[in-house]
Amino acid sequence: MSHILKALGVISLLLFTDKIYSQSLLVETELFEQKGGWVVDTQFFDQMGSSYLLAHGMGKKVDDAYTTVTFPETGEYYLWVRTKDWAPFPKGPGKFQLSIGQILLDSVFGASGQPGWKWYSGGKINIVNKETEIRLKDLTGFEGRCDALFFSKKNVKLPDNLIAEKAFRKLFMPQVLVDEGEYDLVVVGGGVAGIAAAVQAARLNLKVALINNRRMLGGNSSSEIGVPMDGDLYHNKYPKLGRIVREMDNYFTFFDPSKFGKYQDKDNQIVFRGEKIGQYADSIKKYLVANEPNISLFEGMHVNEVIMNEKRICKVIAVDLGSLKRHSFSGEIFADCTGDATLGLLAGADHAYGRESKHETGEDMAPDIADNLVMGSTNQWHSRKTNEKSDFPIEEWMLQFNADYNFEIYHSYFNWETGFGNMHTVDQAEEIRDHNLRAIYGNWAYIKTHKPEKFAYYTLGDISYVTGKRESYRLIGDIFLKQQDIDRKIVYPDAIVTTTWGIDLHYPDKKNSSYFPKEEFIGYAVHANRNKNIYTIPYRCLYSRNVENLFMAGRNISVSHIALGTVRVQRCTGMMGEVVGLASYLCKKYSCVPRDVYNFYLEELLRLVK
Repeated sequence: MSHILKALGVISLLLFTDKIYSQSLLVETELFEQKGGWVVDTQFFDQMGSSYLLAHGMGKKVDDAYTTVTFPETGEYYLWVRTKDWAPFPKGPGKFQLSIGQILLDSVFGASGQPGWKWYSGGKINIVNKETEIRLKDLTGFEGRCDALFFSKKNVKLPDNLIAEKAFRKLFMPQVLVDEGEYDLVVVGGGVAGIAAAVQAARLNLKVALINNRRMLGGNSSSEIGVPMDGDLYHNKYPKLGRIVREMDNYFTFFDPSKFGKYQDKDNQIVFRGEKIGQYADSIKKYLVANEPNISLFEGMHVNEVIMNEKRICKVIAVDLGSLKRHSFSGEIFADCTGDATLGLLAGADHAYGRESKHETGEDMAPDIADNLVMGSTNQWHSRKTNEKSDFPIEEWMLQFNADYNFEIYHSYFNWETGFGNMHTVDQAEEIRDHNLRAIYGNWAYIKTHKPEKFAYYTLGDISYVTGKRESYRLIGDIFLKQQDIDRKIVYPDAIVTTTWGIDLHYPDKKNSSYFPKEEFIGYAVHANRNKNIYTIPYRCLYSRNVENLFMAGRNISVSHIALGTVRVQRCTGMMGEVVGLASYLCKKYSCVPRDVYNFYLEELLRLVK
């Protein structure tokens, strides 16, 4: 019955929207002509229905974002603003105002004391000119956020649930569907695994589409998130694997200056094509992909629809987050390298989440009862020294520290993480990120206020508002790898990708739990055999058992929660991507699906990596 009521609600909304369309205007803030100091946050498109502008000033007001819009006609309009109080404890700091046609509105948004994304009334306004400038004016620098503005001649009720919101929004979006053509391999996700899969397949003359929902390649191993590549490339069962990973990891060691342009060591930095290359080498990853003629790179596109033909994916549809146009990609073979198993879930692939029980897996490290605990997500931060003293006052919405419990540190470590099971790592990804921010700001405010002798001359240099995840959904293949496979070094006939990282699992720090129960933001790692536990993963972990033409590479492959602890580091996931690229070549060569490669062409696959 609830589904019927929701469907009727959507139908009613569509009819309502059709009637008022000519008298209304929806303004998506991520499409503003000038973003000022605001940033476009695209991470939570599926969870809240859109991208949005974020005032990520780390406590300092950011410059106005502004644009010029064309109203259907002049006169009086009702205004609504879709925003969120991200820290309603009791009221958050993300305050902002609107300026419309050079008139600053009295209403202050972003600090309602109410959780969740909502439409808030801005009252009645008078539009004098059809062409009118709109400005978002940040008031605090503390992550104020604005999704959209809606102007209507009528005082209407706007949607209050995500299903209705998406239906409402769709009627104002570009209706064109851009056909991007057909590909031998469509790779969704541009992290290390996705890059490796795309490059390997392209070098074997497959036509490849690489779709990434951010404007920067590298995923966790990018400067946006800040997780360095780890694992070992030199103890492989098959030494040809890892060649592409080495290129994006240490590309400068292969440089031919006459071919790639000048580079030099300057202040311990590599300068490549005029840009300093740090630990994450963002531009090198981009250059690697851009110079493969068989790869078509689609950045800033988020896949949120799948067209199936029985048990096979035949097409994916992605939203261009910069224009909101929809693009379709047809393919023979698809690879889910999203980390969150986004493509697999859309296709109905069998999947797992959280910790399996001992009864299910027989793993001695597994809990007695299955639960939703996963490894935490991290937002890295660091400070920098200045020539002037500065304050950072303690505020009520921050996590509150005291003399017995605080962190006298200048930057984060790997163990600053949250979302261990108290929040769902996908469905509540925004809440996890925001909880990390409350912890960072709260601790920084405490040590700045109470320990000025050490921190008076330091200021926050950077906080990554893009979250790095360790774990979410895993897709199930023909083998579901478990702890005992790794501990006993079970050799499968299709063993192919070697990992050297011991089973490394993160759990909430007990002391942190005692001070912040169910709000932990510090973890501890269990990895007794780190860098010693060499194991080779079978190929059958890299494709879906029920979606016939779907590969996966990355932290979403077919492993238990416990086994994930050893396969999830970037050099290992990159080699998974290389294998997916090789297997895709065989799928094209023999007009077959991933399972057939194991059943009929395994020896040929293994010859390709020897």
